[in-house]
Amino acid sequence: MIITPIEKHQSEQAKNVILSGFLERFGFIDHSLNPDIHDISLEYDGTQHHFFVGREKDEIICTGAIRRESGHTYQIVRMSVLSPYRKRGLGRIMLQHLEEKAHSLGARRLILETNKRWADAIRFYQNNGFTYMEEDEVSCYFEKEIPL
Repeated sequence: MIITPIEKHQSEQAKNVILSGFLERFGFIDHSLNPDIHDISLEYDGTQHHFFVGREKDEIICTGAIRRESGHTYQIVRMSVLSPYRKRGLGRIMLQHLEEKAHSLGARRLILETNKRWADAIRFYQNNGFTYMEEDEVSCYFEKEIPL
């Protein structure tokens, strides 16, 4: 898998990767809940927010992004791997790429959230060094300190 910053012409395909994951998990898609993926290249313009795609040949098979939240804190968002490509370590590769990119931008802390009913996602983040912080009715929140 080759990971690159998203290009404008890849936005629709990347959006479809994310939405296919939502459809799998929820059985439906509520487009109003995801305004940041309506125009990925506008929202993630490479200044404060960065969006990456993982490709095999010309097919986008994995996505991930970081959003600058404040000072030295970045949030990891939009992690998704197409179903036929799972269990190959691609999510871990993307997560490591996002961590390295955030670190290069000065991040000292990463945060993320995931649905609290997604036990596999929770295990994935915990197995990759993220620490549980709290939860609400829908989500679990995690953090990870990045050493200097």
